[in-house]
Formats: sequence, C-alpha cells, structure tokens
Amino acid sequence: MAAPTVLERVLPVARLEGSRTALAASDRYAVVASWGPGPRVSRSLAEMVVALETQGYSVVVVRASEDDSPLDWSGLPENHALVVRKPNIGYDFGSWATAFELFPEIRRAPYVLITNDSLVGPFASIEPLVRDFEDSFYDVWGSTWTTQFMPHLQSFFVGFRGGILEDHVLRKFWHDLPDQTVKSKIIHMYELGLNRLLQGEGYVTGAWLDYNLVVRYSQNPVILGWRRMVELGFPFVKRELLRDPSIVGDGRDVPDVIQRTYGVDPREWM
Repeated sequence: MAAPTVLERVLPVARLEGSRTALAASDRYAVVASWGPGPRVSRSLAEMVVALETQGYSVVVVRASEDDSPLDWSGLPENHALVVRKPNIGYDFGSWATAFELFPEIRRAPYVLITNDSLVGPFASIEPLVRDFEDSFYDVWGSTWTTQFMPHLQSFFVGFRGGILEDHVLRKFWHDLPDQTVKSKIIHMYELGLNRLLQGEGYVTGAWLDYNLVVRYSQNPVILGWRRMVELGFPFVKRELLRDPSIVGDGRDVPDVIQRTYGVDPREWM
C-alpha cells in the first residue's frame, strides 16, 4: 500500500480559525505558511500579512503547530487574513498545498504569491517586489534565484501568474506531495522537485534578483549575500541568520545593519 500523501493526512484535521470562514473574492491571493510552537504570532508574520493586503492581496495564513490554542495577535497590526490551522505535516509546501485544496479559487487567480515566515520582515514596503512580479512575463516568478544544489527559484517568496496553478501538472504536484520528514529529502522532493517540474514542462521562470549580483556560483544569496541583498532593497533577512549568526562570517552584523537601514531591531520581529 502506498504511503499517504501530505493532503491525505492534513485535510481531515485542518480547520479554519476565528470568525472568517470565506476567502474574499479577488484576482490576487497570497498564502503565508507559518510555524510556531505556541499561539504567539511574531511581528514579522503580522507585518507580512499587512504588507500583502496593502498590495491588494487576499491573504490566507496556514499555521502549522502542535498547539491548537487560538493565535494571539495582540499588540500587532490588524489584518483581514483567513487563518487555517494544521499539524506540522508537509512543512511549508504542505501548508501551501492545503490552501490550494481548500480554496480552489486561488489556483485560478491571475496573481498568486506564496511565502513563509522563514523571513524576518518586511522592514519596508514590498511594493517593488510585487510590481516586479506582476509586471513580469514569467509564468513563475521568485524574489531570488540560486544555483545552490541546482539552478532554482528559492521557495520563500514565489509568484504564479495567469492561473497556471490550475494546470494539470501543477495541480498533480501539489495534490500528490509525498509525506516526508527528512529535511534533505524535503528540499529534493518539494523545492527542487517543483523547479524540475517547471523546467521540464517549459514554464518561463525568473526572479527579481539573480544570485550573481550578490554571491558566487552554488552559494545561497540570502545567507552569504544577505548584506548586499539588503543594500539592493530586499526588505527581509532569513530567520536563521538571527538564530545562529555563526553560519556566515558577518552574521553578527545583521541586527546593526537592519537597525541602520530600517530603524528597527530585527530580533524584536521574531
């Protein structure tokens, strides 16, 4: 017997939280994958939702957690997001797949963004990124392109145009995600798997920022090139840089650079 897929495990237990039960009609949708051990919502998550709504996107937050207490948004900017709760099965890709399955109108929309809370920020408007996405000719757009492992769009901020999520091959990819828990296999099957599919099917892909503007071949631009990305207007830093600055030589400079550039302490946004 075949192992269950992510959706086969998630859909029976996923639930809507709060009084919002229907997704507002729009031609722009965003799905934010979030994880947390408890009910506290980070400032980053709240600011991301508000930033997306400011750009005209109807937002779904899919929160993965073993704690099913109602999310605590107190003291944070108000928003109109619809919240879906689920166990941490399938990680971010499982959260995005859950939203596509629960709200099929997302798949048909002209503009769809998927993102997650592995990013700390946005510390400034995301309008330049969103404009680049919406004005592009790409079928699938990403904020960053990397050659780490293989040439691919990094999955933490990706856009799909023209309703292509309704295409059979993409519907099958999201619907049939295998349930996987090993990080290296998740990267191979989910992030790299999606990019292999896009390339194999001839979709046109591209990014706001190419890796060679900030790092060398095979390096991760948002880790080794974080400083240059901030200089180029990327209003985020990866959460792991703040949790473990030792992963890059200048990692301990992140809080000071963000403070000087945006006037905030990113550690307070986690």
